Amino acid sequence: MPQFIGTSMTRGFAGDLTRGYYDNTTEVKVNDATAPVSAFGVPVKINSAGTGVTPVTAAADAVYGFSVRLVGQVYSNPAGQYVQSQQPVTVMRRGYMAVALESGTAALGGKVYLNATGKISADSSSNTEIPNCIFMGAADADGLVEIAFNI
Repeated sequence: MPQFIGTSMTRGFAGDLTRGYYDNTTEVKVNDATAPVSAFGVPVKINSAGTGVTPVTAAADAVYGFSVRLVGQVYSNPAGQYVQSQQPVTVMRRGYMAVALESGTAALGGKVYLNATGKISADSSSNTEIPNCIFMGAADADGLVEIAFNI
């Protein structure tokens, strides 16, 4: 986490790419119309039809990547910043991203887990490990933590 004059900066928002834009791999996918991706920084999987992506909803789901928050993709919504269902979704397949930590205590090099509802956890008990995904440090005051994901 960057620091200046004794103050730690926040990580930004869930779904933000946290390192240089040249150091990641992203793909643009169709947002599933039946069960659309509606938030940034969430794990996504290929939908059952194989035509787009949908949010991970269970620990047993295979993570394809994470939904990316890009400038121009944010819409005014009283409940938060969400992807519109008819819009394409940018998916990070390799790189560094800020995500919301649902439970557990993240630490540098720690394994990233999916809980039963498809949320990010640092707790290994009854959760499923996301292959090739590690924490890059502790969560900030907003509950965001940086992850490294590699295809």
